[in-house]
Amino acid sequence: MYPSLETDRRLLRAVNVLTSVLLFVALIGVIDLHRRDAILAVVLASIFALVYAYGTYKSIRGGWLELAWLATLTIVWSAMLAVLPVAVYMVFPLFFLYLRALPDIRGIFAVFGVTVVAIVSQWPNLTIGAVMGPTVSAAVVIGINLALQAIWRGAKEREALIEELLETRHQLADSERAAGIAAERQRIAHEIHDTLAQGLSSIQMLLRVAEQDINHLDIDNSAKTRPLQRIELARHTAADNLSEARAIIAALQPAALSKTSLDGALHRVAAQVEGIEMEIDIEGDERQLPMSTEASLLRIYQGAVGNVQKHSQATRCRVTLSYEPTVVRLDVVDNGIGFDPGALSSRPAGLGHIGIDAMRSRAKEQQGELVVESAPGQGCALSVVLPIPSDDPGEG
Repeated sequence: MYPSLETDRRLLRAVNVLTSVLLFVALIGVIDLHRRDAILAVVLASIFALVYAYGTYKSIRGGWLELAWLATLTIVWSAMLAVLPVAVYMVFPLFFLYLRALPDIRGIFAVFGVTVVAIVSQWPNLTIGAVMGPTVSAAVVIGINLALQAIWRGAKEREALIEELLETRHQLADSERAAGIAAERQRIAHEIHDTLAQGLSSIQMLLRVAEQDINHLDIDNSAKTRPLQRIELARHTAADNLSEARAIIAALQPAALSKTSLDGALHRVAAQVEGIEMEIDIEGDERQLPMSTEASLLRIYQGAVGNVQKHSQATRCRVTLSYEPTVVRLDVVDNGIGFDPGALSSRPAGLGHIGIDAMRSRAKEQQGELVVESAPGQGCALSVVLPIPSDDPGEG
């Protein structure tokens, strides 16, 4: 796992400073060498500095080019050890560069390899200090590298968690806004249905009864004509207004329901799904449900299908709408990758499962129940059962 670009640059700057200091210290050791060895040591140190500066200036990162750069540095450093023993300390920045280029087990093996080279280069003047120095340095650098990788992983996870939390907050706000609008539209539709529409229906019925009463009166037909004309006009006016009220009620329903039946609405939503084979079955005697029940079923269905599209990686999805005497059941089953519902429910509220929470809330508002069954690699089955009130406000 690579650190962020800015963190990587800071680490490399620190290694650059360390390399410069150790290279300067190594050159001080030239004073004690013979002239020919001193010249060779200076040349090799200069080559090392130029190769190192080239890689740093070009910001070589990743791929075979970085490995070739490290190999060249290692070869030059090994040659320096033959004439300048104090150059053994230059292995320290090489440790960091190896682990930076190979942040896995390969990097550890590379560190082990150059540690052996550093120790062997001091033969035959090998001492406990000569062995422990490079060995301890290698262990310390590997430990630091592992700690930094753990920190970087934690930072990445926190960053992903924050991004998910922000996205969920936006989803929650949008969901609450949409739910509030839908609830208000349904409330207004119910009010219009239960007051205005029912009142106009009653007026029509009363006018029809009044018309029959006038026709049964024992008076001249000429005397009945004018009242009957006015009653007929009032009845037509009430019928027109009742049609407009019903049109308003239909317009306040979810878009799919306003144009078709619940069965048709399910097919209309399924037709918009791409890349997934949708199969819809209707079981039982299809009948008109209360408007609030149909709207809740449709919203839950839309949320379930949306989850299948976004998260399941499914190729098939089967939807079953079952009409029973007192309840209506909707099942949505896919053959996707599945998930662990227990692990999902243990996460902070609203984090990553706002869709399921919203569907469960809709079912609860209708005194119903929503159940999700799934397991990794075994698809997902969502089932919602809503009761059907005996007094159907959707009729009339």
